[in-house]
Amino acid sequence: MPVKKYLYLDHAAATPIAPEVLRAMQRYWRENFANPSSLHAAGREAKRTLEQCRRSCALLLNCLPEEIIFTSGGTESINLALKGYVAAQKKRQHIISSAVEHAATLETLRRLKKTGHRITFIPCDHAGMIDPDAVVAAIDPNTTLVSVILAHNEIGTIEPVAQIGKRLVNVNRERAKKNLPPIAFHTDACQAPAWMDINVEKLHVDMLSLDASKFYGPKGVGLLVRRRSIVLEPQMDGGEQQRGFRSGTEPLALIVGTTAALEFAARQRQRSAKNIAHLRDYLLARVADEIPDVLVTGHLTQRLANNASFAFAGLEGESLVLRLDRAGIAASTGAACSTGEPGPSNVIKTLNVPQRYRNGSLRVTLGYETTKNDLDQTVRTLKRIILQLRRK
Repeated sequence: MPVKKYLYLDHAAATPIAPEVLRAMQRYWRENFANPSSLHAAGREAKRTLEQCRRSCALLLNCLPEEIIFTSGGTESINLALKGYVAAQKKRQHIISSAVEHAATLETLRRLKKTGHRITFIPCDHAGMIDPDAVVAAIDPNTTLVSVILAHNEIGTIEPVAQIGKRLVNVNRERAKKNLPPIAFHTDACQAPAWMDINVEKLHVDMLSLDASKFYGPKGVGLLVRRRSIVLEPQMDGGEQQRGFRSGTEPLALIVGTTAALEFAARQRQRSAKNIAHLRDYLLARVADEIPDVLVTGHLTQRLANNASFAFAGLEGESLVLRLDRAGIAASTGAACSTGEPGPSNVIKTLNVPQRYRNGSLRVTLGYETTKNDLDQTVRTLKRIILQLRRK
């Protein structure tokens, strides 16, 4: 009897390492493993590899090599950007963000609020979209930082970050005339590289956070782009690695993997993103047509190519996920970083989803390898599970 294929449809939580990424990393575990700070030949070779990775990442992201800081992942990058920038200002500040940020941003901002900083959360519309006019309207003379997610991890909505960035460039010109400090702009772009071109210049951002595990790279590594004009106070004490912004021996194999993953994603999204978007729309349409009492959450067109998110009336998302898992399909109720917390997610509450739908969230996120047959099997299984649950 053939073994049934296990369908992994939770790529927003983590992606598998691409074979070419794994191959690129191999020699740096046992051969070229030296500390890049060491003075001997092996250390110098490691340093050359590290700086080549920095140059390659900078080329792909359209920034300068010295603006790349390698970190342990998206969460550290976000913490360094927000806490590091605020700490460098040496005063209490006003920070603007959106109500639909990832937990890494929300919890960082809540901690900053406890230390005396003022935080304004901009509401979104029913699709999770932020209005650039609302961001600008919230600015006051004490505003020093804006942080808005680029592409949402739970509902897939792509925020108008470039538009906000352009507006902030104009705002900063006017502030300079009044001798007011410029406003820095950070975006959490962790979900984006597998499906969108990431161009720091075109986004008009000062800081950008990435996590390699979201674009077919290794776990435990990411990066922060920090433009040269941005002053950060380090959040880790130790050595002077990475120009003093992030202490600790650089994990060369992981950084090589991050670089290879960015290169892989740049190639693969050209070939696959459009097809995956068609499959996503196929899934959204079939679920909406064939299962009663369901809402599609997130923006219908301005959304990540691989993200399909739903809310089912009268059901518990956790029950759906567990039953799908038993049937050989991996999906999620939403952000993996928030999974386990009872009740609807912060995002679902922010979207003002009707009460009877709020607990029934399901996120299905496709990968480059997902097929139409995979989605047909998913719809059949989901229909059967929901019919069983609603009969109870």
